[in-house]
Amino acid sequence: MGEGSTADEDSASDGSAEGGVAERSHSGVGRFILSVGLSASGSTIAMLGATAIAAATGDGVHGALWTGAFLVALFTAKALVIRFVPGVSNRFGPERVFMLTNLAAILLWAGAGILVISGSPGILVILIIAPFAGVVNAVFAIELPLLSHAYLSNHSMAAANARVSVARGLACAIGAIGAGVLINTAGPGYALIVRAVFAVPLLLVLHGASRGTTAPPPLVTGSGSDPEVGPSILADPAIRRVILLAAVLTVTTAPVAGMIVPIAQSLRQTPLVIGASIMLAAMSAGELLSPFFVHRYEHRHQRGHDPMSAALLVVASALLAFGLVSMVLTDRAELAAWVLIGLLFGGAESSSHSVVLGQLVANAGSFDLRHAMASMKFAMNLAAPAGFVLWAVLIDQVNAEAAIVIASAALILVTLTVGRAPKMIDA
Repeated sequence: MGEGSTADEDSASDGSAEGGVAERSHSGVGRFILSVGLSASGSTIAMLGATAIAAATGDGVHGALWTGAFLVALFTAKALVIRFVPGVSNRFGPERVFMLTNLAAILLWAGAGILVISGSPGILVILIIAPFAGVVNAVFAIELPLLSHAYLSNHSMAAANARVSVARGLACAIGAIGAGVLINTAGPGYALIVRAVFAVPLLLVLHGASRGTTAPPPLVTGSGSDPEVGPSILADPAIRRVILLAAVLTVTTAPVAGMIVPIAQSLRQTPLVIGASIMLAAMSAGELLSPFFVHRYEHRHQRGHDPMSAALLVVASALLAFGLVSMVLTDRAELAAWVLIGLLFGGAESSSHSVVLGQLVANAGSFDLRHAMASMKFAMNLAAPAGFVLWAVLIDQVNAEAAIVIASAALILVTLTVGRAPKMIDA
């Protein structure tokens, strides 16, 4: 949603000048983080609107399957495009690509919202725009972590993204609650338009930065001598392990937020969208804990322990708690328990992605970082549709509790099976 990616290398390492991103004052950093938060909040609102449309299709019959179809279309397109993002950024410049992508997102979601409000079949509209939204998300997935690190260059990649997650989580939590009220009173079409409006500040910040004169500090990304993403980068067992665990993390956890409406529907929360928005708000607010989790994992790493296994096991434990609670509680008591566990899950899940990214950066070595990230993001977004399909079938044929427990058990099993990293590298 995910949702929830520009510039960090200089032209020597990337083949493009990224020096147009002006910063480095505290006000520049603040504007950037605020605009990222608003954009993420808009994405959360739009995803709630789109999945509410899907879940309500056919009076809610097979709502999980319709939601899964929308998400599969989005993430499949994202996976297919993400491999090409580094080459496009190198050719045309990351800033230009990122700004044009933001503009495309504004036009895309505004147009979709207008169509839904005007009476067009909502499910048809969101299924048509899903692949285009996937293309937008592909660019964000690669470029936003790099841009975040460029603005917070005195932090590690993991720590920089964890700090940005704080603003993003707070904004998404507020956005999720607002989205529930908006969708419940005005309709989901307006949620799609809000997504377009909330993307405007980030576009303005990037445009203003591109006209500045102070370049961001370069991020070391390797020699850039290996422009292709192929078997060579996967020959390193440490890289393979990072990508494998990232893919498994995506399969088992991405559907929690992406399919929150059909999950709430299966758990019989009423009003449906309000219940789903409260659940999502709790998980988003949990991202405020991300820096704390990342700090703890990095501390473990310094003592010789594997940070990725610890991060994924904490996520799996929180996910398992979701399922177990839902088996014994109902109605408002269940929702209250979900809110409490959601705070933990949100922080753990967000920080786990930061840890995974940090380990990728640490192990990338001489490989171009954008291409290394593209390899990992390709695997993650190829795995996501499989997760959505599995969750959708389980929710539709059994219930949400079964999907949650099976996903948590799978994440625990794979994490323990893969074991320690082949070599410990400082992130």
